[in-house]
Amino acid sequence: MPSDQLPSAEQIGQVKSSILEKLEKEPPAVPFHPEDLKRITDSDLWITKLLQVYDFDVEKCIIRLWDNLAWRQSFGVYDINETNLNQEYLNDGSVFVHNKDKDGKPLLILTINKHSKSRNQEDLLRILVFWIERLQRDSKLDKITLFMDMTGTGLSNLDLDFIKSIIGVFETKYPYVPNYILVHELPFLLNAAFKIVKTFLPAEALKILKVTSKKDLDQYVDKDNSLKIWGGNDEYVYKFA
Repeated sequence: MPSDQLPSAEQIGQVKSSILEKLEKEPPAVPFHPEDLKRITDSDLWITKLLQVYDFDVEKCIIRLWDNLAWRQSFGVYDINETNLNQEYLNDGSVFVHNKDKDGKPLLILTINKHSKSRNQEDLLRILVFWIERLQRDSKLDKITLFMDMTGTGLSNLDLDFIKSIIGVFETKYPYVPNYILVHELPFLLNAAFKIVKTFLPAEALKILKVTSKKDLDQYVDKDNSLKIWGGNDEYVYKFA
């Protein structure tokens, strides 16, 4: 988990100057998005978050930030909007945002019982990134809790490659974002598969991974922020807005 300690002005300056120098000497074949470059030149926030999550390792931060800039350009992060997403997945509640955890962090909900291996993984990841970016822009890069709703999930819904991809997005593209990873109502028959999933997770993610049930979810999400299906009081039914 990111440190609460702030990096020094010198550390931030080292990262910033190294990225800008590399841009001048080794410009990418396809230019990085101007909004991302502004996030580096006009603010220290992004670099601060990365330095914190990488334990103030300046060299590691430079490498990861450059890789992140390249990925964001190639993935077309700023081009994603509700009109060019898979409309079926956007509207069926496969991935959506609703309510907050007890720390006040938004819940990014994955409804696993809607998934199958026949679904287009790239389309789902675009929706995941759409919601993350929307939350990040509204909150100045604040944390998010990933809520994997396993209610009613069976073997046909389990897709280890998809789960691995989700973990990869958070680990490499948004490493400072997760507050908790909540796996809710994990069916007994998926316990063995879940043990495999845990091997994908970095040590820091394992610290914030919590398996919850209706009996103990209120340790992380209070009743008024929990859907009825989770044992809470909220009768919300997802509709994209």
